[in-house]
Amino acid sequence: MKKILWMILTLLSSGSAYARQEVTVAEAKTMHDDRQVTLTGTISGRADDDHYWLKDSTGRIRVDIDDDDDDDDDRYLIGKKVRVTGEIDRDDGYSEINVDRIFILK
Repeated sequence: MKKILWMILTLLSSGSAYARQEVTVAEAKTMHDDRQVTLTGTISGRADDDHYWLKDSTGRIRVDIDDDDDDDDDRYLIGKKVRVTGEIDRDDGYSEINVDRIFILK
């Protein structure tokens, strides 16, 4: 019984680590659709409505950050170092991250 419980706990803990894998922008661009990832970089600018550019040392990728406030004041975000967690969305050969969580690091 202890062996089965140990196996279940091991599988559960490794599954959560896999689901939130920290990757670079270059790695994220090669991953499959709907993959859960975490990226760290700088918000370098606004692409359009809720889309921004996240840049790290390997490149840049578009991130979809829903703005529930409908506030167009993005001065608090552009230029900030952030960590985003979300899923990869691949459409027509392009990749973006649908952000679930964002943390401003500095």
